[in-house]
Formats: sequence, structure tokens, C-alpha cells
Amino acid sequence: MLLHATECEKQAGEVAKYLCQKIADVGLLLGFSIRTIQQCYQMSWADATILTALVESRHLCGNAQMFAQFFDGFREGTRRRKGRMILAIEKARREERSKYGETVFLLEPNIKRSRGGLRDVQLVRWLGFAQYGHADLETLADKGHLSADDYLALRDSHRFLLRLRHQMHFLAGKPQDQLDRALQMQMAQWAGYAGAEGILPVEQFMQDYFANTSEIRYSSAHFLELVKQKSTFKSSLQFTMGIKVQRDYRMGWYNVWATPSGLERLKRDPAAVLELMAISSRYNRPIENQTWREIRAAMRSRPAGQIDELTISRFWDLMSSTTGLAGQLRRLHELRVLEQIIPEMTHARCLLQFNQYHKYTVDAHSIRAVECVAELESDPSLLGVIYRGLKNKALLHLALLIHDLGKGYAEDHSEVGRRIAVKTAARLKLTSQEQETLAFLVHQHLLLAHTAFRYDLSDSAATVRFAAVVGSSERLQLLLLLTYADLASVGPQVVNQWKIDLLLQLYYQTDAHFRDDKPGDGFRAEIASRRKAVMDLVPAGNETSWWREQIEALPIGYLMRSTPSQLVMELAEFSKLDQQPCLAWGKYIDSQKAIEFTIATQQSGRLIGTFHRITGALSSQGMQIIAADIHTQPGNIAWDRFLVEDPQLQGRPPEARIESVCQAIRQALDPSIPAAPIFAKKWSKFSEQAAENLKTQPTQVRFDNSTSDHYTVITLFAYDRMGLLYSVSKVLFEMQLVLHFAKISTHLDQVVDVFYVSDVAGKKIEESTALYLIRQRLLQAVNQG
Repeated sequence: MLLHATECEKQAGEVAKYLCQKIADVGLLLGFSIRTIQQCYQMSWADATILTALVESRHLCGNAQMFAQFFDGFREGTRRRKGRMILAIEKARREERSKYGETVFLLEPNIKRSRGGLRDVQLVRWLGFAQYGHADLETLADKGHLSADDYLALRDSHRFLLRLRHQMHFLAGKPQDQLDRALQMQMAQWAGYAGAEGILPVEQFMQDYFANTSEIRYSSAHFLELVKQKSTFKSSLQFTMGIKVQRDYRMGWYNVWATPSGLERLKRDPAAVLELMAISSRYNRPIENQTWREIRAAMRSRPAGQIDELTISRFWDLMSSTTGLAGQLRRLHELRVLEQIIPEMTHARCLLQFNQYHKYTVDAHSIRAVECVAELESDPSLLGVIYRGLKNKALLHLALLIHDLGKGYAEDHSEVGRRIAVKTAARLKLTSQEQETLAFLVHQHLLLAHTAFRYDLSDSAATVRFAAVVGSSERLQLLLLLTYADLASVGPQVVNQWKIDLLLQLYYQTDAHFRDDKPGDGFRAEIASRRKAVMDLVPAGNETSWWREQIEALPIGYLMRSTPSQLVMELAEFSKLDQQPCLAWGKYIDSQKAIEFTIATQQSGRLIGTFHRITGALSSQGMQIIAADIHTQPGNIAWDRFLVEDPQLQGRPPEARIESVCQAIRQALDPSIPAAPIFAKKWSKFSEQAAENLKTQPTQVRFDNSTSDHYTVITLFAYDRMGLLYSVSKVLFEMQLVLHFAKISTHLDQVVDVFYVSDVAGKKIEESTALYLIRQRLLQAVNQG
């Protein structure tokens, strides 16, 4: 900014032109303004962005007396308007956070603008200037406006982030504030992180990053509350006018706080903190800043796990509630009270899972999972009905809170989690039945999803094995709710209707197994009712036996989620297969932001090759396959469904786009066209080598000859790329494997593909040499592209 006297406007313009040219000549990008003192005042007190920029003003050269005159007047004028200015600064920062991330624990944070970033250190400076006339943190601390603990936390975390930001700029050769996954790995290496058993170097680095941003977020938020209280007359009066609530606590217009004797009790007794938290929730008043800080400081130095009967009782009361539960758990976690009750939360604090699947750290994900299941309290779906009918919601909430605490160790996290569950149950003095159920839920928290998403649910053997592990209808209900909440809390759009349908299909089938000895089984009656509804819509004059055979063979999941009229329409299309070798149609599903393509073809003795041709056609059209089901109807009719995203378009695609993809599928299934598909080049901001460096897990190929009585189950774990599914299915085709069933599950950069295969004679693949060759060919196809 060029500050000038009113009478020097012409000369200031000439100087500004000269400076701008010289600055541009040396390659600097610099915002520039020309203002008088009065213009600075008028604009800054009307716009928080200009105000905060001017707070950071420094005299570089020129008339020092003019600068001093400007800054002294700016300081005094801002303080006179401090109430309005503080609210304006807070509003501007809140709007910025909404764009760059409200939570500290983002997978790829903006180091400057996300919550807990450098901007929140600046927030303390700006608030200090508006309230006290000083922006310097050390000055604020020396004058008693900023506590010593907060000053040290802000100073050290600010240095950590600033050093990090400088290096990010050096590496990029330009301003770079987004700490994406590639940069995280580079920064971890630059900073010398070596990792630990069960924790990658990048995860260790990000754990430190989140610890620092958490401290900034905590200290800046409390400083904001402090200056807001002091900036209004009503806020300062609340401590004088506050009323007593119970023996040791008082409540004002805005907060609850402890008396001196109550504060001493809070500092040594988690049960007292839980009591205060209950009061805070009941009256919808946050805990006052000083009380909060005293509790947090005391809990950080108190040995974890030392709890009495009263603490257990109050914690269980909290876990039994639904309204505001997750918010209270987050506050207890910030206060370090939660790890007093569950010491293993300390290890999970700020622990990043370095993949594209999880959007939050382990501790944030676990509390978010509790929040997701509690939201079912008002959900009208079957999930909501089951949740509201639970007699012991606290046990489910506790299982979700601890289900991932076994992560970050060398051993499988479900095994570590089971031991944590056993210790937690003993510490909280649960009954023997509750202890067994808690250990089961944590140990098997992936079982339902893995079974539903990876296995053929029409194969009764898979359901029987699953039911044998679960053991009871009550456990099945808990596992269903836990699985849904776990998936929903991973990140946005992880749960879709396709996945919910699969979970519910497995739930219904397994629940029917537990209720076999009871008359009037609801699930089987529902299936029979659905099939009858479809049959009732069959047009008169059609061959009844053909329709009945086709309807009986419908996949249960598709039968349950489709309308009878839709199913009749699709089955009627099969009659056209006498004249056309292939039928293909697509529809956009708005709730999933995806397109579902359905393909029907008469295989006519050709048992292999259909699937890989379809995947090739979809990939060549730029479609990203996120899920797939293949099924064979009577008459050797292949009936396949693919759920895909179109990265080329935002929102609903035009019908012409869907039809062009369908046409590509029809051509691909024409046996007279042997050419392999051509995949369009997909540009990304990283090189292929950079993308390769982000892969922290090896490709895996697993064989299972026990799950299915008739087929070998191949499970592939890999990182996604354009044309991957085509490459894999082409190997199956070239190895003369008959594909009977497949489930494809993709999330961002990771895929889990499951194939039920046999040889051309219909037998399992059991010979070790054959299995070895298949594995090698698949690994080669995935890793070499």
C-alpha cells in the first residue's frame, strides 16, 4: 500500500506506476493499492478483510511520522468499534473456513486456511488488536491478555506450520498451501520422519501436523470466546448475575462455570467433569473458558484409566443418550477426559490413515461414527426402526467409539481392537454378556460389509457361514447398525443405495436363518409378495411358465430395490434377444450421482469373454466403474449391471451421452469386432511416477476354494486406474476361466474386485500351478497396466 497525503494524489500515482513496473520486472506478483489515511479508516471499518490486512501493516520506507499518525488512529478507531469489529472478523474467518474445511482433521488440509491453520494464528492477532490494541502474541501474553500456555502453544505450532509452508513453496516453486497426499510424503521425508511399527513415516508426520493444528484451533477458539465476552457489557455482567446450578456450578446468559471449590474437584475427578458436561448439555450453555482450560490442563497431567464407580455410571448415562452425544464426546476428547476412561484414545489421537478412503483421523472417524448412528433416531428407514428398538444403545455407541482404536499397530487392527474391547469392558464393569458382545462387534466390525460386498448372496453357503459367526438376531442387528455407521462416517458419498441394498439383503437372509423355526417368516413372505406383484403385472397372453421361471431367478437384492413395473419392463426386453445379440440401456440415479447401465445378452454357448468386452467398452468411453453385479438368468441370458461415474460431466448427463455408451457396449459384444478398446489419455496434476509413489499397499490376489461349493473365488485388492477392470477381466478370458459372478467395489483410488470362476468344464481351480499362473498374470496386468 502506498499511503499519501490528500494533496499528493497525482505524485502518488506516478510513484505507484514506477513501483508496479519494477516489481513486475523482477517476477513478483503483488497486490497494490494507493490510499489516504482517511480512506484507510473508512474502508477498514466497513470491510473485515481490509481491516485485518491493515492490522499487519509495517512501515517500509518514506514518511515514518505519517505512518505513525495513520496507525495510531487506526488502532484507536478500531478499539472504539471493537464489538462490531470482533464480530465482523469472526464472521469473515467462519466463511473462509466453510470453504476450506471446518474440521482440523482433513485428509488434504489447506495449511493456511483450513481450521487450525496459519489463518487462526492471525485470527488471534486480529482479535487482540481489536480488543486490546496489540497484535503481537508475545505482547498480548506479557500484558496478561493471552495465557502463557496458549502463547507457547500458538508460538510453537505457528513455527511448525510456517517452516512447513516455506518448504512447500520451495518445492512447488510457487505459492502452494494445499497439503495433498503427494506433498505429505515429500514433507515427511524432508522432515526426517522414519515411521514406527504399524505407522508409516507420512502417518507419523501427519499425526504431528494434526496435533499442532489442534492446539492452534483450541487456543484461538478460546481466545475468541474471551474477547467476545469482554467486548459486550452483557457478557461481562453474566458472572455477577449468574445463578447457582447445583452446589459447585453457576450459570449465566452464555456459559456455565465452576466455583473455586468446584474447580478443584473438576481438576481431580472425571466424574465431576461428566456432571458439568451434563449440565452444559441440559441448559445448552458451553463451559466457560477459564473452567475449560483448568480442566484440560489437569487432565493432561493426570494418569489415564483411574476411574471410580461414579465416573463409570455417569459415562454410561452419557453413552445411553442420543441427542448431542457426538458433540459431548468431542468436547470430552478435547478436554482429555475421554482418554481417562478409554486410555487407548491417546494412541488414536490425530492418527491419520494414509489412503483416499478415509477422510478423517481415527479419533475423529470414531466419534463421527457414533454421530451417524445416533442420527438414525429420526430415520424412517428399516435402519432407524432397528436403532429405535434397541434396548442397549450405549453398547453400540461404545463399540463404534472404540472399533478402530487398534489401528496404528503392526498386528491386524481387528485383533488389537478385540483386546482393547475386552480391557474396556472390564474397566467399565460390563456384564459378561455385554463384554462378549462388545468384543464380538469390534473384532468382527468388517465382517458384514466384506460378506455383502464380496460374496454371492444367492449362494446359501455364504449366508450360513456368516450366520454361524454372528450367532443371534440381536447381534445381527447391532452389526448391521455398526457397519452402516462405520461406512457413513468414512467420508461423504461412501454409502450409497447400492451398498445399503446389499447390506439389507444379507441382513434379511441371515435374520431369516435365525428365525427358521418360527412361523410366518417376514423376509420370505416379503420375497414371495414381491415376486407375486411382478407376476401380476405380466401382460395377458404371455407364456406363463417362462415368466415364472425368470421371476423366480431374479437376484434378491435387485428384486427388493426395484419396482414390479420396472422388473416386468426389463424382463420383457429379453424377448428381443432373438433378433438382437445384445441389449443395453442406462439410467441416471440422482441420489448416487451415477449412471446404472444394464446389459442383457444371449450367451449361446459362449461362456467366456462377455464381461471383459463390456468393461472395455465402458472404460473406453471414459466411464469410471464404481460397482458391478453380473448374473445369469434361465436360458443362459447374461444380465449384468454396472454403476459408473462419468468424470467428463457434472450432474445429469444428456440422453445422447448415455445412448452413445450403450452403443459402444453393443458394438463391443459383436463377435465380429475383435479389436481391443482404446482408452483416452487421462490427465492429472501429478506424473505417473508421483501417482505410483502414493501407493503404500501392494496389489494382492487371493484365492478361496472353501466359500463356494462350486466355484473358486478370486479377490483382487489394487489401486484403480483407467482400464484396470478391462485388463483384469481380459486375463480371466485369456486364461479360459468362466466367470459366473462378480462384485466390483471402487472408492476413489482403491478397488476390491471379487470373481467367482470355474474352468470351462465347470470345475474349481484347485491345482497349485494353475493358481500360481493366474496370480502372476493378474499381478502383471495390474502393475504394468
